[in-house]
Amino acid sequence: MAFVEPQQLTGASVRKLAYRPQVDGLRAVAVLLVVFFHAGVTGFANGYLGVDIFFVISGYLITSLLLEERQRTGTISLLGFYERRARRIVPALVTVVAASSIGAWFVLTPIRMDEFVGSVISAFTFSANFWFLAQTHYFSTASDQQPLIHLWSLGVEEQFYVVFPLALLVFVRAADRSLALAIAGLAVASLALSHLVAMSSPDAAFYRPDTRAWELLIGSSCAFLSGRKLPFQGGLATLGIGLIVLTLFVLGSAEPIFLAIPVCLGTALVLVSTDKASGVAKVLGSTGVTHLGLISYSLYLWHQPLLALARVRELGPLSPAQTAALLLASTVLAVATWRYVERPFRDRSRFNRRGIFVATLCSIAAFVTFGVGGTASSGFAFRYGAMVDKYFAAVGTVDDQGSRRNKAIGMGVCHFRADMSPPINQFLRDWACTGTASGASVLVVGDSHAADKAAALKLNGIDVAQMTGAGCSAVPSLMSADCAAIFDRVRTYAKAHPFSRLIIANKQLPTIYTAAQIDEAIAYWRPMGAKIYWLSDMPQFMSLEDWKARNLMANGDATIGAIPATVAEAERNFSAMRALEGGRFTTLDSARLFCSITDARTCEPFIKGRGWLALPEGHLSAIGAYLFGRQLLADAAFRL
Repeated sequence: MAFVEPQQLTGASVRKLAYRPQVDGLRAVAVLLVVFFHAGVTGFANGYLGVDIFFVISGYLITSLLLEERQRTGTISLLGFYERRARRIVPALVTVVAASSIGAWFVLTPIRMDEFVGSVISAFTFSANFWFLAQTHYFSTASDQQPLIHLWSLGVEEQFYVVFPLALLVFVRAADRSLALAIAGLAVASLALSHLVAMSSPDAAFYRPDTRAWELLIGSSCAFLSGRKLPFQGGLATLGIGLIVLTLFVLGSAEPIFLAIPVCLGTALVLVSTDKASGVAKVLGSTGVTHLGLISYSLYLWHQPLLALARVRELGPLSPAQTAALLLASTVLAVATWRYVERPFRDRSRFNRRGIFVATLCSIAAFVTFGVGGTASSGFAFRYGAMVDKYFAAVGTVDDQGSRRNKAIGMGVCHFRADMSPPINQFLRDWACTGTASGASVLVVGDSHAADKAAALKLNGIDVAQMTGAGCSAVPSLMSADCAAIFDRVRTYAKAHPFSRLIIANKQLPTIYTAAQIDEAIAYWRPMGAKIYWLSDMPQFMSLEDWKARNLMANGDATIGAIPATVAEAERNFSAMRALEGGRFTTLDSARLFCSITDARTCEPFIKGRGWLALPEGHLSAIGAYLFGRQLLADAAFRL
């Protein structure tokens, strides 16, 4: 999110900036893209790239401010810089997070509330990007149900603002040309680093400030070109908008870094264009568009908490009418926040520097205290009164997942997950999950769902060979560098120690593999010479922990009441896989096997007296894996 208000600039700085309405217009475009993406509006699957536009604008405006101050005073005031940041960021942030916290109190279960207060602390320590990067455990809330997940971008920007002004201050006497070249060089280095990190950890490349800095630095580079007549000036803005539109609506899905490059370059071209008469400038400078740009920060802050809390409250997707009403409410709140919160706090005659800093520090202290209190009380669990013990008994699968399940799936030994395993090279060197006895002829590969299936067999006395990794697809073109490395390792092992059976399992829902991707996977695995079994998708119990809590509060028992499952979707996945077999592999119906543990008609996620079988995202608890393994071993299509 770009948190610089162009109205802060006066005199020479205004002349140095590109045509200002284009800046506000770009901010309007960016915020609409992000809002429509988070709202799930059809056609905006790449709308998350609006944040990349914001980053470029932010780097541009911040650098323009600092360069103008250097030109005017011969130095840079860090105190003045951070005063401006506090005035711009903190008041609206306090307003939205306070309102979100009130909503969370009435909507979120203790587990979700414990997660929420952690995000509150990260928001006010400007480390939200690192906090959300760390939230990769099985019980982490889906991103569309995280009220404050969008504040990761605020963390990236604030971390950039700690380093960048200091660097300019150190080199305050350097020539513009030298500074521009150095910034451009750093941008290239950051982009290269982003690509390298993305190969092994796409999430880290997405959230880390050093792998995102190139976008802000592109904007910084543009600040040195403002006001200069460039070749083909008339077409720069048109070309820039063309790149943005092409990437958003034509290129389709790809790794974020590859889509971000043309979007950032397109934004830069619009920023350096000074052609006020161009069609792009007129559209971006129109009254409605620039007004939307002015409220973009507040709209960015408001929309996600409203959408996320509503989804949690509904325990499912929102209807188009609900989504439209929430977006309208977000806009109304954004206008009010801009008028009654943002603007007054930027008025130095009403709030002096000392007052702003004191208010900022008090706000940080208050919200961090709130967050710590929430963590210490397990998500303010006392809200459940006498039901507290029953609630934590119902969600006891957290302990199951954290101990017995991790041991069963071979976490860090047979199953690679970056945050819970040795470094990849050490993992590959130490891997020895080659199976014993009857299990030595069976190899299980795939993602964490494949690890569940390996655990299911091991818990039934079949010690299979296992090479699985979190998020690792069996399709070569969908493998990260780490996933390709672990699968190449086991394929090399198989040349000297052949397997007779190969079990593949991957989560595919909500989408499923195409015929071309299945062909690619079979071509990759078939040379091993093993008979291939491919397990279709597991049924997922959507918002499982929230349904448990709702049932508990309504009926006094978490198991009494509806807990919806995606059984029909999983069965469609099985049918689609069966149609693509062509004698090359055998598809096993995971949904049928799991549901037959309890009742194939109702498909329950628990057994009375024995515990919960299912975890979120279609995973199996330890007892669930054991019982699933019994069903698998008894299946006529697979029986060992």
